[in-house]
Amino acid sequence: MKTQRGQSMTEYLVVLGVTGAALMLAGNDVERLFDNVRGSYKTYSSEMNKVQLYNNETVRILEPSPEPPFDDGKPVPAPPEPESPGEDRLAEQNEVYDVNGLSLGRLVNNQLIDASGNVIATYAFDALGNSSLVDADGKVLYPGSSFSISRVYVDSNGKPLVLQALANASGEVLGFAYLDSDKYYNALTGNALVKQPQGLTPIATRDVLAYDDKGKTFVLSYEAAGLVYAQSDALGMDSSTFTSPLKITGELVSLYLTPTTETAWSEHSLCIVRSHHWADGVNPQPAKGTSVPIGANVYSQFSAPDAQISYVQSTADACNARYSVLQQVNNPDMTPQWSLRRN
Repeated sequence: MKTQRGQSMTEYLVVLGVTGAALMLAGNDVERLFDNVRGSYKTYSSEMNKVQLYNNETVRILEPSPEPPFDDGKPVPAPPEPESPGEDRLAEQNEVYDVNGLSLGRLVNNQLIDASGNVIATYAFDALGNSSLVDADGKVLYPGSSFSISRVYVDSNGKPLVLQALANASGEVLGFAYLDSDKYYNALTGNALVKQPQGLTPIATRDVLAYDDKGKTFVLSYEAAGLVYAQSDALGMDSSTFTSPLKITGELVSLYLTPTTETAWSEHSLCIVRSHHWADGVNPQPAKGTSVPIGANVYSQFSAPDAQISYVQSTADACNARYSVLQQVNNPDMTPQWSLRRN
């Protein structure tokens, strides 16, 4: 935060948090007053610098330095006893993913370990502070721009747990949680739910991925039974409620394309996300297990991936989508024909 020289003393005191107690201590002594202001500003600047470092890869939590409290002569109550960490909580580990969202292994003590338990790289920083994964000789295997690290919850054997969507008898998703040894855990904190959900069916989710402006993938939302739910709803809700259906934000579509069109999708999944009810405008609607022709106003969006595309890492056959878009060439003039199939 920058301050202007023309600010009044009142503005300095408001911005810097100088309390009435500090003014009383200063009294009429102007030099002491300015010492208080400068001291508060120094502390404020220091703490702001710490906040700016919060997201640095090498710094996870920075606690502010404690300041001695102002002694007003009144007895100070004893601080509360610190709470012991709960034992009924999921274990966690750092999982490493490539730019396509595929797991490279887990990170333990700065060592990248694959699924077989082999150490395949070391997490290191160069002189400029750039991260990379290097081999035993220091050769860069993965520069920092080609991988990401995410915290995942694991079971007692160290196997990553899959986030579950909990659905009622009508198939409506009421919330998300992790399931381990017949017990549900909060999707965000990993703590066991105090009130365990009853009568709901767990559905394994898959991450819905998207690309940031640097071409790296990130988890945008979650998919369950072909439908997509916002990450904020899945992780930001009070997971102990499970009383109301969550909003559906999208649905999966599987693509079956001719070789020419598939080339444009060579670096992308063919299991993509479109808005919920995107196909309702197709007339007539295909019956389950049948196909209907679609026009250019519909199929044009599938000719090539758009920059904001989101997807599930899957083949078209394993997409589990409600609809499939098919492109075929089965006519004499070799003109591609597009159709929509209800799976």
